[in-house]
Amino acid sequence: MLLSSSECITWFAVFLTVCVAIVTVNLISIIIFIKNRSLRTRAMYLVINLTVADMLVGGFSHFFLFQQFPLFSCVIVKVNLSQEMKGIILFLTIWFPLTSLTNIAVISLDRMHATIRPFRHRLIKKWIYWVTIAGVWVLTAMLAADQLITKWFKHVLISYCCLCLFVICVSYSSIVVKFLCGAHPQHHGAANRQKKLTVTLFIMTIVSLLMWLPYAVNFFLQSSIKKFLSRRESKRLEFSLIILLFVYSLVNPIVYTIRIPEFRKALLLLFKRQRRQNARDIPLHAL
Repeated sequence: MLLSSSECITWFAVFLTVCVAIVTVNLISIIIFIKNRSLRTRAMYLVINLTVADMLVGGFSHFFLFQQFPLFSCVIVKVNLSQEMKGIILFLTIWFPLTSLTNIAVISLDRMHATIRPFRHRLIKKWIYWVTIAGVWVLTAMLAADQLITKWFKHVLISYCCLCLFVICVSYSSIVVKFLCGAHPQHHGAANRQKKLTVTLFIMTIVSLLMWLPYAVNFFLQSSIKKFLSRRESKRLEFSLIILLFVYSLVNPIVYTIRIPEFRKALLLLFKRQRRQNARDIPLHAL
């Protein structure tokens, strides 16, 4: 056995804890967005969609990495799955993280358009956002399904991820140039809110990409890294990077809470209401 039984169970517990945390935190964020009309603006539609994708990352993709789970890697538990079920699990494992990354790229394009062409951006209809969101899910579903059809899937996936990263870099670079070189900066309330939202989403994107980066480096340099590590150390590194990769789905609600006052107020109000509800539910004889 590559790892001891106790270590395998410990790693599995960590994986499961991360899953529960991702689902819980993002579900709370979705509830806040649903209950507060002021947060359901056009500028936040893509953010809400990203939150849904992140919740599904924790609920399905992270959990379905069963072949990576220590509990199965250590052969403590044996599960026989049909090829069809393995294909479905692999599809879901790839689909939701890919949707999350694509949504981050689309958000960067939206922020670039809002910064460079603010007046045109305000004229965008709501239905365009809905079509864009649907298009993101359909496109990523097609890419995830490609692993069932073609042997070139890994090359397609890597190329697509690099394209998303290129779009993100170009978009935010254009935003920085606009902020630094803009000839007619706007100082009214709407422009300031847009600028603050852009900075917030930029921070969120950078932190998310920093969590993707170690896994990406390990993926490309896997053969070289394994030369310097034992099989046991290599497996531990793999588990650690997978956990870090999916922890990025916890980042967004934390950034929202710190950077968006309306979200922070709504979150505090939600917990205050919950405490009052719990207090009313306590039987009188228990007081």
